[in-house]
Amino acid sequence: MKILVTGSKGFIGHYLVKYLKNKGHKVKGVDMESDLKNFDNALKATKGIEWVFNLASLNGSIEFTTNNHAELVHNNALVNLNMAEACYRNGVKRAFFSSSACVYPLRYQNTDKVHALKEEDVSPADPDTEYGWEKLFSEHVWLDYARDRGLEVRIARFINIYGPEGTLDILKSKAPMALTKKVLDAGDGGDVHIWGDGKQKRTFCYITDLLDGIYRLMKSNITEPINLGSNELFSIDELVDLIAEIEGIKVNKIHQLDKVQGVRVRQADLTKAEKLLGWKRKVSMREGLTEVNKYVKSLKQLR
Repeated sequence: MKILVTGSKGFIGHYLVKYLKNKGHKVKGVDMESDLKNFDNALKATKGIEWVFNLASLNGSIEFTTNNHAELVHNNALVNLNMAEACYRNGVKRAFFSSSACVYPLRYQNTDKVHALKEEDVSPADPDTEYGWEKLFSEHVWLDYARDRGLEVRIARFINIYGPEGTLDILKSKAPMALTKKVLDAGDGGDVHIWGDGKQKRTFCYITDLLDGIYRLMKSNITEPINLGSNELFSIDELVDLIAEIEGIKVNKIHQLDKVQGVRVRQADLTKAEKLLGWKRKVSMREGLTEVNKYVKSLKQLR
């Protein structure tokens, strides 16, 4: 299979390229140097391609997505509009779009009451960020190309994916990576600054589990958006405690209530992924965070 992965130098993208190559596919990757906001570049990238995994997206921490609305919406929407049209014109057989749990309405996530987000909960729409609005809009773009132009489309909504080799840029790092760095920098008895009150809750899915889910979905006949993530909730305080426990130290948690902390609870219902794809998460948080710990330590030793 001749496959294109956009966003191939990103955290998930570069793992996906390796995964697909190990499956025996011929894989082409494009990233920032191939500006997909330019339609000619998108058309060129998809020429002769059978499957496309469109992961190209400007993204980052909750602070980054909260403070860069126009840039995120403009860049990401253009990429998806161009890629959908390019896939159609070049006769791509099947296209995958990486959506996000950020598409889900704020009403289910702005209290401490847990509501496991089902795929159909997306409507009526009320995402908590412009990033979520753009992802929802782009879902509709891809689905419109499926309905009107016959392009085969698969969509997964990612829920907090983590693992080694993620960025250590505090502005763009996801919580497991950013907090691991903070804990290791603090050392035994040191202070770890946490955005918000630490009681906000999230689920986290390890990268290898996600890749298995993506591939199962792409090979399937499932045309509706599917959640891929974990259903094991952790508060941010609990996450810090687990990271410190793995390192064998204790830290002092200092809560920064003036910082952006996002929704109170985000947990996805994974029933459809389990039932329709036969997919289940395999890597526990302890196992995954242990690998992240090793990775962050290896970077610190290189300095």
